[in-house]
Amino acid sequence: MYADNIALHGVVKRRFYRDGGVTMSETDEKLIYGNLHIHPASRTVYVNGREIAITRMEFDVLCFMATNPNIAFTKEQIYEAVNKENYADGSYTIRDIIYRLRAKLDISNIQTLHGYGYKFSVENK
Repeated sequence: MYADNIALHGVVKRRFYRDGGVTMSETDEKLIYGNLHIHPASRTVYVNGREIAITRMEFDVLCFMATNPNIAFTKEQIYEAVNKENYADGSYTIRDIIYRLRAKLDISNIQTLHGYGYKFSVENK
């Protein structure tokens, strides 16, 4: 199971980088999950039609997870995918970013997988 997840992470990470990270394309292809709208090209996020100000790192984490829905990631995998560098005790960084995203966006799409990491659920509870 762990080896399968590592292999999948490699595929997802390559696709994420191939598509230019979170920008994905020059067109503003929107990611829409209920009342959450993510606009990768303009790097903006809307909840209930209202733009929410988030940091670069918060946007990168949110967009990475939203472009890979229902896939479980460790904090290390998320950190390395959005930073393009090795994980150097970034678990607190990712934990804090997830906390801030939940507080700012007031969504339940980001689920904690205790003892593992996080996943972005497409079913907004």
